[in-house]
Amino acid sequence: MGDDDEMRPRRAWQEEISAPSPPEPDPTPADEIFRPRRGASPQPDPVTPIPPPVFPRSAGDHSDESGPAPRRSAMSSQTPPGPDHGPAPARDVDRRAIGSSLAKWAVGGLVGAVAVGSIAFVVARGDGEPATPAGPSASPSVSASPSAPAVTTASLVTGEDLSAFASAEAWAVTATSEAVADHEGRVACLSTENPVQNPTTSLQRTLATSADDQLAALHRIDVYASEAAAEQMFSARTAALSSCDEVPARIVSASDVTGLGDRAFQLTVAFENQPTLFHTVLMTRVGSAVQTLDVARTGSPVDSQEPAGALARPQTELCDAEGVACTVEPEVSGAVVPLVEPAGWLIPSDLPRIRPGSGRWTASDPTDLTSQGMGCENMTLATEPGPTRREQATYLMTQDDRAPATFGMDELMFKFRNAEDADAFVKKLGLAIAQCGDRVNTAKVNELSKVDGTGADGTEVNTRLFSVKQATADEDEVPYQLILSVAGDKVVYSIVTVTDDYRFTEAQLKDVGLRVGVRASQG
Repeated sequence: MGDDDEMRPRRAWQEEISAPSPPEPDPTPADEIFRPRRGASPQPDPVTPIPPPVFPRSAGDHSDESGPAPRRSAMSSQTPPGPDHGPAPARDVDRRAIGSSLAKWAVGGLVGAVAVGSIAFVVARGDGEPATPAGPSASPSVSASPSAPAVTTASLVTGEDLSAFASAEAWAVTATSEAVADHEGRVACLSTENPVQNPTTSLQRTLATSADDQLAALHRIDVYASEAAAEQMFSARTAALSSCDEVPARIVSASDVTGLGDRAFQLTVAFENQPTLFHTVLMTRVGSAVQTLDVARTGSPVDSQEPAGALARPQTELCDAEGVACTVEPEVSGAVVPLVEPAGWLIPSDLPRIRPGSGRWTASDPTDLTSQGMGCENMTLATEPGPTRREQATYLMTQDDRAPATFGMDELMFKFRNAEDADAFVKKLGLAIAQCGDRVNTAKVNELSKVDGTGADGTEVNTRLFSVKQATADEDEVPYQLILSVAGDKVVYSIVTVTDDYRFTEAQLKDVGLRVGVRASQG
C-alpha cells in the first residue's frame, strides 16, 4: 500500500552474492570446509517473448536488519504502567540453538516448511527433458559407490516434473547454472546464507510461467564431500527456514514429508507485499546430496502435496548417484510449525503485517510479568494464585509510518503444575473478560468465534478472542484485541493495543490466536 518505489512488489529470486572464482577442490577431510568445484557457465536457453519482471537489487533486500528495541510494553499510554525496568532487549534468535533442537525434532518425524523474495525471470522455453518414472522411502544411506553416476543438470526439474502446478508446456526454463557464483536466485529465507560447508557440485535451475499469479520454481542440488557435511548444511538451512527472519516473511504452515531420502523438510511462508507472494519450500537430503525446491505464486500457496511429487524423479536420480537403494514414495501430512527459540513464544515471523508492503515486527526477550492488564481481568495478573511461573514479552511494529505509537502486543504466559489448574485459571480469566461490560459500564466487549487446533505432541489448543473498547477518564475509547489461549499446562493472555483503522483483521487475529497456543505447547 506504500507509495514509495521500494514498496513495489518484486517478481524475482534473490540474487546470489558474487564471489571470486574458487580453485579446483583438493581432497579434504569430512569435517573441513569444502571449496566448490568451478562449474560451467550458465547455459543459455531460447527466450520466449514474455516481458521480464523486476529483479531485486541484491541478496540482502529481505535480510533481517537490526531495528529499534521494543518498548517495555505495548499497552496504551492510558493504561497505568507497571514498575519500570527499562527497555526490554530486542530478541536475537540463536540459530545454533535452533539447529540443535531442530535436529532432534526432525529425527522424530516432524517436518516443516519456507521461502524469499519475489521471482524475476527473463522467461525461456523449457528444455523438454522427459520425466523418468519415479521409483518408490529411502533406506538408510550408505557410502556412495565409486562407480555411482555423477549428478548432472539432467537431474534438475523440468516442466514435466512441475505439471501438477501448471501444464508442462506452460513452464519455461529461465536459467540453468552449474556453479554457486553463477546461480541467479536464492531460495526463500536463505538469501543471506553464509554456508558452513561449500558444495563440491552445485546445480540450479529456475523456471517460470506467464500466468497472472506469477507461478515460478527454483530447484537447487548441492553435493558435499561427505554425508556429515551434507547433514550439517541440511540442519543449518532447516534452522534458517524455521525462523525465516527475512522481512516481510510470515510463516504460514508446515508439512511432514516422508519417503524422500534420509531427511525431508517442508515449510510455506508468505512475503506480505502487494501482492502477497507465497513460497512453499521442500528440502531433502540423501547421502551427501541436498536438494531444495521452492515453488512460488501470488494469491495462495500451492497445494502442499505437490512439491514432493515434483521431486520424485530427481530424488530417484540422487539416490542412484549416491549409491543408495531408495524407495521414493512421498507422503505428505500437516505438521506443527517447527520449534524455534525462545521455545514457547511467538517469533516475529509468526505475525502478519497490518499493511501489505510496510512494517517489520520486533520482539523482546521474555521477562518477569509486570503487566497490570487492560482493566477487564478482575484479577492482579502478577500475583493471582495458581501459576508456578509467569513471564511476558512485547512485540512492536516498526518501519510503518502509519502505525500508531500505541500499537503493539504484550504476550503474558502463565505456567501451572498441571493442565487442570491451567484450565481453571483460563476459565476464570475468560469469564472476567466476557462479563467486563456488565461489571464496568465504561467497557464494551465483543467475543469472536473460538479457534481450536493441535500443538506439539498432540496437545489440544483452545483460544478465545475478544474485541474490547475501554473508556478513559477523558471519555476517549481505547480499543483492544485480546487473545486468551490454553495449551496443556500453559495459559497465554495476549493484549493487542490497536486503533479503529490499524488492527488485525478477524482472520489474522484467528491465525495469531492459534499460533500463540501452538507455540506455547512447544515450551
